[in-house]
Amino acid sequence: MTREQALRKVLACLRLSRSSNPNEAAAGLRQAKALMAKFGLSEDDAVAAEIRDAEVTTRSRGAMVPQSVLALANLVADGYRCKPVISCKRHYDFEAGRMSGRTTISFFGANADAEVATYAFTVLNRQLQSSKTAHTKRIRKRANKARRGEEFALGWTSAVAKLFPKDELSAERNSAIERAIRLRVGETEKTTGREIGKAGRSNPDDRWLGYAAGANAQLHDGIAGDSQRRLSSNQE
Repeated sequence: MTREQALRKVLACLRLSRSSNPNEAAAGLRQAKALMAKFGLSEDDAVAAEIRDAEVTTRSRGAMVPQSVLALANLVADGYRCKPVISCKRHYDFEAGRMSGRTTISFFGANADAEVATYAFTVLNRQLQSSKTAHTKRIRKRANKARRGEEFALGWTSAVAKLFPKDELSAERNSAIERAIRLRVGETEKTTGREIGKAGRSNPDDRWLGYAAGANAQLHDGIAGDSQRRLSSNQE
C-alpha cells in the first residue's frame, strides 16, 4: 500500500469512526490509528488529503503577477473558500537563446471549490485583459501604456470585488488547506504582487473607467449547488 492509498484508507476509517453504531465507530478509529502509525501519518495529513487543488496559467511567464491580477485571484479565492498559491518558474531556453518561464496560480479548496475558483478566475481575467487592452490601445508610449493599463485594471478588480462577497472559511477547513499547501508546495511567502508602470504617467480617469468597466463583469459558473453564482452590475 502506497502513502496515498493509506491516506484514502485512513479517511474512510475516520468517516466510519463517526458512525452512530458504537462498534463500527470504535473499529474505524482503531483501524485509522493503526494505519497512521504504520505509515507515519497524522490526522492533519488525512484531513489535508481531502483538499483539492486546480491550476491556471497566467500571462506573466515566470515573473510575479501584477497587483491587479493578484487582487483578482484573492477575491475569487475568498469567494469560493479557497487559498491561492502563485508559482513562478524560469529557465534558459537554449533553442530560443533566451530566458523563458511559466507563472501559474493554484487554488486550494475542498470539494469542487478549487475547480470552480479556477474557472471563475479564468473567465474574469479574460474579461479584465480584454477591457484593459481596449482601454490602452491608443496609448503609444510603452511606459504610459503599462501604467495606465494597471491603474485601469486595479479599478476593474475593485468593482468586481463588490459583486463577489467573501465566504468565510471555517477554522477547520482553513487548517486543512494550509496543511495541504505545505505538503504539496512547501513553505510559501506572502506577496503584494508586481508593481507596474512606475516610470509611466497615469490619468486620473483610468481607475474610474476601470471601475465602470468592471461593474459590467459577468460570471456564469454552470455548476449546481451553493457555488452557482452570477456576477452582474444589474443584480441589485
